[in-house]
Amino acid sequence: MEIVNFGLFKPLNDTGIIFYQNEHQQDWYDLRKGLTNWNEKGDFVDAVYGAWVLVQPEDGSSTDGVVTNVEYDPSRLVPHNKIVVGVDAAPSEIASGMLFQAGAFLPAPPVIEPMPNLSPRQLWLAALEINTTKAQVMAQIGTITDAKLRATLEIELTEPPLQGYVRNSFAVERLREMMGIPVDQFDALWLWAGTL
Repeated sequence: MEIVNFGLFKPLNDTGIIFYQNEHQQDWYDLRKGLTNWNEKGDFVDAVYGAWVLVQPEDGSSTDGVVTNVEYDPSRLVPHNKIVVGVDAAPSEIASGMLFQAGAFLPAPPVIEPMPNLSPRQLWLAALEINTTKAQVMAQIGTITDAKLRATLEIELTEPPLQGYVRNSFAVERLREMMGIPVDQFDALWLWAGTL
């Protein structure tokens, strides 16, 4: 599969009309015109590459190198602050969300769903599912020698935030540690509790 990176196209607006130019001073519209064929009516016929891809440039964000758009007709692309890549492949072979790194397309990273927040009812029913009661947890917290930590956990676990218990909060993580539950098992229990 041939992959050609045409560079990062940035907008130029010297005349009130927006043009896009890459780091080699190539105009997007002129470049595109030389790589496509059109019929007498002005309809798109074909292009040198079967797939045209827009990629988010590297700017230190979580979207670096992410494919944002794929088209068979490059005239459908608006490369506003995007990298344009021509690919000798069918557009169906490249998908939005894939990564473009080191000149190659990689599968999209798995989407990690955020853990739901739990109501007090859900949290304590989950504890009960593993044979632990709220009273047992509170008794164990009562044995903590650090008075400030003990008071903080008592408050956090008896008076949850308005949005509910947050999985990665300090109090919930301490609860997991006190119960001696591995992270993956606790996360599975947490997801299950979110359905109650």
